[in-house]
Amino acid sequence: MSSVLDDPETYSKMDPDGMLKAITEFPKSARNALNNTKKVDINIDGSTYDSIIITGMGGSAVGGLLLRDWLLDTLKIPVDVSRGYHLPAWVNKKTLVYAVSYSGNTEETLSQYMEAVKLGCTVVCFCSGGKLEQLAKENHQTLVYFPKGQQPRAAIPYQFYNLAGITRRIGLIDDAKWDEVNESIEVVEIMCNEMNQEVSSDVNRGKQLATEIKDFVPFIYAPRLFESVAYRYSTQFNENSKSPAATNFYPEAFHNSVMAREGAEEILGGLCAVIIHDPKEYPRLNKKIKVSVELMEETFGKVIMVEAKGESNLARMMSALIQGDYASAYLGLLYGIDPSTTESIKILKASMEN
Repeated sequence: MSSVLDDPETYSKMDPDGMLKAITEFPKSARNALNNTKKVDINIDGSTYDSIIITGMGGSAVGGLLLRDWLLDTLKIPVDVSRGYHLPAWVNKKTLVYAVSYSGNTEETLSQYMEAVKLGCTVVCFCSGGKLEQLAKENHQTLVYFPKGQQPRAAIPYQFYNLAGITRRIGLIDDAKWDEVNESIEVVEIMCNEMNQEVSSDVNRGKQLATEIKDFVPFIYAPRLFESVAYRYSTQFNENSKSPAATNFYPEAFHNSVMAREGAEEILGGLCAVIIHDPKEYPRLNKKIKVSVELMEETFGKVIMVEAKGESNLARMMSALIQGDYASAYLGLLYGIDPSTTESIKILKASMEN
Protein backbone atom coordinates (compact mmCIF):
# COMPACT_ATOMS: atom_id res chain seq x y z
CA MET A 1 0.00 0.00 0.00
CA SER A 2 1.65 3.21 -1.18
CA SER A 3 0.58 6.27 0.81
CA VAL A 4 1.59 9.87 1.34
CA LEU A 5 1.69 8.86 5.03
CA ASP A 6 4.76 6.73 4.28
CA ASP A 7 6.68 9.66 2.82
CA PRO A 8 9.01 11.24 5.43
CA GLU A 9 8.68 14.63 3.72
CA THR A 10 4.97 14.67 4.59
CA TYR A 11 5.81 15.14 8.26
CA SER A 12 8.53 17.73 7.84
CA LYS A 13 6.30 19.84 5.57
CA MET A 14 2.85 19.36 7.09
CA ASP A 15 3.48 18.59 10.76
CA PRO A 16 6.12 21.19 11.66
CA ASP A 17 4.97 21.43 15.29
CA GLY A 18 5.26 17.68 15.80
CA MET A 19 1.74 16.52 16.66
CA LEU A 20 2.65 12.95 15.64
CA LYS A 21 5.81 13.13 17.76
CA ALA A 22 3.75 14.22 20.78
CA ILE A 23 1.34 11.32 20.27
CA THR A 24 4.20 8.83 19.99
CA GLU A 25 5.71 10.18 23.23
CA PHE A 26 2.51 9.32 25.16
CA PRO A 27 4.16 6.58 27.29
CA LYS A 28 7.15 8.76 28.17
CA SER A 29 4.87 11.69 29.02
CA ALA A 30 2.63 9.46 31.16
CA ARG A 31 5.59 8.22 33.19
CA ASN A 32 6.88 11.78 33.59
CA ALA A 33 3.46 12.84 34.86
CA LEU A 34 3.38 10.05 37.45
CA ASN A 35 6.90 10.91 38.64
CA ASN A 36 5.86 14.54 38.86
CA THR A 37 2.91 13.81 41.15
CA LYS A 38 5.19 11.95 43.56
CA LYS A 39 7.10 15.20 44.13
CA VAL A 40 4.08 17.47 44.66
CA ASP A 41 3.77 18.92 48.15
CA ILE A 42 0.24 17.90 49.09
CA ASN A 43 -1.51 17.36 52.41
CA ILE A 44 -5.09 16.45 51.55
CA ASP A 45 -7.12 13.57 52.97
CA GLY A 46 -9.51 12.45 50.24
CA SER A 47 -11.76 10.65 52.72
CA THR A 48 -13.00 13.99 54.10
CA TYR A 49 -14.75 14.93 50.84
CA ASP A 50 -18.10 13.76 49.52
CA SER A 51 -17.50 14.64 45.85
CA ILE A 52 -14.87 15.71 43.33
CA ILE A 53 -15.47 18.22 40.58
CA ILE A 54 -12.97 18.83 37.79
CA THR A 55 -13.21 22.18 36.03
CA GLY A 56 -11.74 22.52 32.56
CA MET A 57 -12.44 23.16 28.90
CA GLY A 58 -11.41 21.45 25.67
CA GLY A 59 -8.33 19.27 25.97
CA SER A 60 -7.99 20.27 29.62
CA ALA A 61 -11.35 18.66 30.39
CA VAL A 62 -10.69 15.32 28.72
CA GLY A 63 -8.30 14.08 31.41
CA GLY A 64 -11.06 14.62 33.96
CA LEU A 65 -13.64 12.86 31.81
CA LEU A 66 -11.35 9.86 31.47
CA LEU A 67 -10.71 9.83 35.24
CA ARG A 68 -14.47 9.93 35.88
CA ASP A 69 -15.13 6.96 33.61
CA TRP A 70 -12.20 4.93 34.91
CA LEU A 71 -13.18 5.32 38.58
CA LEU A 72 -16.90 4.79 38.01
CA ASP A 73 -16.78 1.16 39.16
CA THR A 74 -14.69 1.67 42.32
CA LEU A 75 -14.80 5.19 43.76
CA LYS A 76 -17.56 5.63 46.35
CA ILE A 77 -17.96 9.37 45.84
CA PRO A 78 -19.12 10.98 42.58
CA VAL A 79 -16.68 12.57 40.16
CA ASP A 80 -18.06 15.19 37.77
CA VAL A 81 -16.55 17.46 35.14
CA SER A 82 -17.79 21.04 34.81
CA ARG A 83 -17.20 22.76 31.47
CA GLY A 84 -18.48 26.32 31.67
CA TYR A 85 -18.27 29.56 33.60
CA HIS A 86 -20.07 28.41 36.75
CA LEU A 87 -19.89 25.56 39.23
CA PRO A 88 -23.00 23.42 39.80
CA ALA A 89 -25.15 24.55 42.71
CA TRP A 90 -24.41 21.37 44.70
CA VAL A 91 -20.71 22.21 45.10
CA ASN A 92 -19.82 23.01 48.73
CA LYS A 93 -16.93 22.89 51.21
CA LYS A 94 -16.96 19.10 51.11
CA THR A 95 -16.34 19.12 47.36
CA LEU A 96 -12.72 18.71 46.30
CA VAL A 97 -12.08 20.90 43.25
CA TYR A 98 -9.50 20.17 40.56
CA ALA A 99 -9.01 23.33 38.48
CA VAL A 100 -7.42 22.30 35.19
CA SER A 101 -6.17 24.70 32.51
CA TYR A 102 -3.17 23.84 30.38
CA SER A 103 -2.38 27.49 29.68
CA GLY A 104 -3.54 28.65 33.08
CA ASN A 105 -5.55 31.40 31.37
CA THR A 106 -8.79 29.66 30.35
CA GLU A 107 -11.47 32.18 31.28
CA GLU A 108 -14.18 29.62 32.05
CA THR A 109 -11.89 27.65 34.36
CA LEU A 110 -10.70 30.82 36.11
CA SER A 111 -14.33 31.85 36.66
CA GLN A 112 -15.12 28.50 38.30
CA TYR A 113 -11.90 28.66 40.30
CA MET A 114 -12.94 31.99 41.82
CA GLU A 115 -16.35 30.57 42.72
CA ALA A 116 -14.68 27.60 44.42
CA VAL A 117 -12.46 29.90 46.47
CA LYS A 118 -15.48 31.95 47.57
CA LEU A 119 -17.24 28.76 48.65
CA GLY A 120 -14.24 27.77 50.76
CA CYS A 121 -13.49 24.64 48.71
CA THR A 122 -10.16 22.87 48.75
CA VAL A 123 -8.70 23.45 45.28
CA VAL A 124 -5.87 21.65 43.50
CA CYS A 125 -4.62 23.57 40.45
CA PHE A 126 -3.18 21.93 37.33
CA CYS A 127 -1.54 24.21 34.73
CA SER A 128 1.66 25.15 32.92
CA GLY A 129 1.64 28.72 34.23
CA GLY A 130 -0.58 31.73 33.58
CA LYS A 131 -3.13 33.35 35.87
CA LEU A 132 -4.08 30.06 37.54
CA GLU A 133 -0.49 29.52 38.68
CA GLN A 134 -0.42 33.04 40.13
CA LEU A 135 -3.71 32.57 41.98
CA ALA A 136 -2.72 29.15 43.34
CA LYS A 137 0.47 30.61 44.79
CA GLU A 138 -1.34 33.61 46.26
CA ASN A 139 -3.90 31.32 47.92
CA HIS A 140 -1.35 28.71 49.04
CA GLN A 141 -3.04 25.91 47.11
CA THR A 142 -1.57 22.68 45.78
CA LEU A 143 -0.11 23.33 42.33
CA VAL A 144 0.65 20.63 39.77
CA TYR A 145 2.59 21.71 36.70
CA PHE A 146 2.15 20.63 33.10
CA PRO A 147 5.17 21.06 30.80
CA LYS A 148 5.03 24.14 28.61
CA GLY A 149 5.02 24.26 24.82
CA GLN A 150 2.36 21.73 23.85
CA GLN A 151 -1.13 21.91 22.43
CA PRO A 152 -3.54 21.15 25.32
CA ARG A 153 -4.95 18.15 23.46
CA ALA A 154 -1.44 16.78 22.88
CA ALA A 155 -0.79 16.96 26.63
CA ILE A 156 -3.44 14.32 27.41
CA PRO A 157 -0.94 11.97 29.14
CA TYR A 158 -0.15 14.77 31.58
CA GLN A 159 -3.79 15.80 31.86
CA PHE A 160 -4.92 12.29 32.84
CA TYR A 161 -1.99 10.77 34.71
CA ASN A 162 -1.37 13.90 36.80
CA LEU A 163 -5.02 13.85 37.87
CA ALA A 164 -4.84 10.12 38.56
CA GLY A 165 -1.56 10.46 40.47
CA ILE A 166 -2.92 13.18 42.74
CA THR A 167 -6.13 11.23 43.35
CA ARG A 168 -3.94 8.29 44.35
CA ARG A 169 -1.83 10.50 46.63
CA ILE A 170 -4.89 11.67 48.57
CA GLY A 171 -6.01 8.09 49.15
CA LEU A 172 -8.94 7.65 46.78
CA ILE A 173 -7.47 4.99 44.46
CA ASP A 174 -6.66 1.64 46.06
CA ASP A 175 -3.75 -0.67 45.19
CA ALA A 176 -5.79 -3.02 43.00
CA LYS A 177 -7.11 -0.17 40.87
CA TRP A 178 -3.71 1.50 40.69
CA ASP A 179 -2.21 -1.65 39.18
CA GLU A 180 -4.11 -0.75 36.00
CA VAL A 181 -1.95 2.34 35.49
CA ASN A 182 1.27 0.53 34.65
CA GLU A 183 -0.49 -1.87 32.30
CA SER A 184 -2.17 1.03 30.50
CA ILE A 185 1.19 2.67 29.77
CA GLU A 186 2.78 -0.62 28.69
CA VAL A 187 -0.07 -1.40 26.27
CA VAL A 188 0.05 2.12 24.78
CA GLU A 189 3.82 1.84 24.40
CA ILE A 190 3.42 -1.31 22.31
CA MET A 191 0.79 0.37 20.18
CA CYS A 192 2.91 3.49 19.64
CA ASN A 193 5.68 1.25 18.36
CA GLU A 194 3.16 -0.19 15.90
CA MET A 195 1.53 3.06 14.76
CA ASN A 196 4.20 5.77 14.72
CA GLN A 197 4.97 7.62 11.50
CA GLU A 198 7.93 5.40 10.60
CA VAL A 199 5.75 2.26 10.43
CA SER A 200 4.40 1.43 6.97
CA SER A 201 0.72 1.78 6.17
CA ASP A 202 0.68 -1.93 5.36
CA VAL A 203 0.87 -2.77 9.06
CA ASN A 204 0.03 0.56 10.74
CA ARG A 205 -3.52 0.54 12.12
CA GLY A 206 -3.50 4.28 12.75
CA LYS A 207 -2.68 5.07 9.12
CA GLN A 208 -5.19 2.46 7.95
CA LEU A 209 -7.97 4.00 10.04
CA ALA A 210 -7.25 7.45 8.64
CA THR A 211 -7.30 6.11 5.08
CA GLU A 212 -10.59 4.29 5.69
CA ILE A 213 -12.26 7.34 7.23
CA LYS A 214 -11.03 9.84 4.63
CA ASP A 215 -13.87 11.59 2.75
CA PHE A 216 -16.47 10.44 5.31
CA VAL A 217 -17.91 12.18 8.38
CA PRO A 218 -17.11 9.94 11.38
CA PHE A 219 -19.75 9.02 13.96
CA ILE A 220 -18.14 7.26 16.92
CA TYR A 221 -19.97 4.67 19.01
CA ALA A 222 -18.63 2.93 22.12
CA PRO A 223 -19.72 1.13 25.32
CA ARG A 224 -20.24 3.22 28.48
CA LEU A 225 -16.70 2.63 29.79
CA PHE A 226 -15.42 4.27 26.60
CA GLU A 227 -17.84 7.21 26.59
CA SER A 228 -15.08 9.79 27.11
CA VAL A 229 -12.75 7.94 24.74
CA ALA A 230 -15.41 8.22 22.02
CA TYR A 231 -15.80 11.91 22.85
CA ARG A 232 -12.02 12.28 22.57
CA TYR A 233 -12.22 10.74 19.08
CA SER A 234 -14.75 13.35 17.97
CA THR A 235 -12.79 16.31 19.37
CA GLN A 236 -9.54 14.97 17.88
CA PHE A 237 -11.19 14.65 14.47
CA ASN A 238 -12.45 18.22 14.94
CA GLU A 239 -9.07 19.67 15.90
CA ASN A 240 -6.47 17.48 14.21
CA SER A 241 -8.41 16.58 11.04
CA LYS A 242 -10.58 19.74 10.86
CA SER A 243 -13.49 17.35 10.28
CA PRO A 244 -17.04 17.32 11.64
CA ALA A 245 -17.63 14.37 13.98
CA ALA A 246 -20.22 13.12 16.45
CA THR A 247 -20.46 10.46 19.14
CA ASN A 248 -22.81 8.38 21.25
CA PHE A 249 -22.37 5.45 23.61
CA TYR A 250 -24.00 2.07 24.20
CA PRO A 251 -26.57 1.14 25.40
CA GLU A 252 -27.94 4.70 25.15
CA ALA A 253 -27.45 4.67 21.36
CA PHE A 254 -29.93 1.80 21.03
CA HIS A 255 -32.67 4.20 22.13
CA ASN A 256 -31.99 7.04 19.66
CA SER A 257 -28.89 6.99 17.42
CA VAL A 258 -29.78 3.66 15.86
CA MET A 259 -32.70 5.39 14.13
CA ALA A 260 -30.28 7.42 12.01
CA ARG A 261 -29.71 4.39 9.79
CA GLU A 262 -33.26 4.87 8.48
CA GLY A 263 -32.38 8.29 7.05
CA ALA A 264 -32.01 9.46 3.48
CA GLU A 265 -29.47 7.59 1.38
CA GLU A 266 -27.84 10.79 0.11
CA ILE A 267 -27.03 11.75 3.72
CA LEU A 268 -26.04 8.36 5.10
CA GLY A 269 -23.72 7.62 2.20
CA GLY A 270 -21.25 10.22 3.50
CA LEU A 271 -21.20 8.90 7.06
CA CYS A 272 -18.72 6.49 8.59
CA ALA A 273 -19.63 4.69 11.82
CA VAL A 274 -16.53 4.06 13.94
CA ILE A 275 -17.27 1.36 16.50
CA ILE A 276 -14.97 0.97 19.52
CA HIS A 277 -15.25 -2.70 20.43
CA ASP A 278 -14.48 -3.94 23.92
CA PRO A 279 -13.89 -7.71 23.91
CA LYS A 280 -14.52 -7.81 27.67
CA GLU A 281 -17.88 -6.03 27.53
CA TYR A 282 -21.01 -7.59 29.05
CA PRO A 283 -21.98 -10.36 26.56
CA ARG A 284 -25.60 -9.25 26.28
CA LEU A 285 -24.51 -5.74 25.34
CA ASN A 286 -21.99 -7.00 22.77
CA LYS A 287 -24.72 -9.12 21.19
CA LYS A 288 -26.90 -6.02 20.79
CA ILE A 289 -23.96 -3.98 19.46
CA LYS A 290 -23.36 -6.67 16.83
CA VAL A 291 -26.95 -6.37 15.61
CA SER A 292 -26.79 -2.56 15.54
CA VAL A 293 -23.57 -2.71 13.50
CA GLU A 294 -25.24 -5.02 11.00
CA LEU A 295 -28.11 -2.53 10.70
CA MET A 296 -25.74 0.39 10.09
CA GLU A 297 -23.81 -1.58 7.50
CA GLU A 298 -26.97 -1.69 5.40
CA THR A 299 -27.18 2.09 4.97
CA PHE A 300 -24.08 3.93 6.28
CA GLY A 301 -21.36 4.73 3.78
CA LYS A 302 -18.90 2.73 5.85
CA VAL A 303 -18.60 0.97 9.22
CA ILE A 304 -15.15 0.59 10.84
CA MET A 305 -14.22 -1.38 13.95
CA VAL A 306 -11.56 -0.31 16.47
CA GLU A 307 -10.47 -3.05 18.85
CA ALA A 308 -9.59 -2.20 22.46
CA LYS A 309 -6.64 -4.16 23.86
CA GLY A 310 -5.42 -5.06 27.33
CA GLU A 311 -6.66 -6.81 30.43
CA SER A 312 -7.64 -3.91 32.69
CA ASN A 313 -10.28 -1.27 32.07
CA LEU A 314 -7.70 1.54 31.90
CA ALA A 315 -5.46 -0.34 29.47
CA ARG A 316 -8.38 -0.94 27.13
CA MET A 317 -9.51 2.68 27.41
CA MET A 318 -6.06 4.03 26.58
CA SER A 319 -5.44 1.48 23.82
CA ALA A 320 -8.57 2.70 22.08
CA LEU A 321 -7.74 6.35 22.73
CA ILE A 322 -4.26 6.17 21.20
CA GLN A 323 -5.66 4.63 18.02
CA GLY A 324 -8.02 7.59 17.66
CA ASP A 325 -5.26 10.11 18.34
CA TYR A 326 -3.07 8.63 15.61
CA ALA A 327 -5.96 8.28 13.15
CA SER A 328 -7.03 11.91 13.62
CA ALA A 329 -3.52 13.29 13.02
CA TYR A 330 -2.93 11.06 10.01
CA LEU A 331 -6.34 12.04 8.62
CA GLY A 332 -5.40 15.71 8.86
CA LEU A 333 -2.28 15.01 6.83
CA LEU A 334 -4.32 13.12 4.23
CA TYR A 335 -6.46 16.25 3.89
CA GLY A 336 -3.33 18.36 3.46
CA ILE A 337 -3.83 19.99 6.87
CA ASP A 338 -1.37 20.72 9.68
CA PRO A 339 -2.95 18.84 12.63
CA SER A 340 -1.59 21.35 15.16
CA THR A 341 -3.31 24.50 13.88
CA THR A 342 -6.28 26.00 15.77
CA GLU A 343 -7.10 29.15 13.80
CA SER A 344 -10.85 29.20 14.55
CA ILE A 345 -10.24 28.81 18.29
CA LYS A 346 -7.76 31.71 18.18
CA ILE A 347 -10.31 33.90 16.39
CA LEU A 348 -12.91 33.17 19.07
CA LYS A 349 -10.48 33.93 21.89
CA ALA A 350 -9.35 37.16 20.22
CA SER A 351 -12.99 38.27 19.87
CA MET A 352 -13.27 38.42 23.68
CA GLU A 353 -10.23 40.63 24.19
CA ASN A 354 -12.04 43.85 23.33
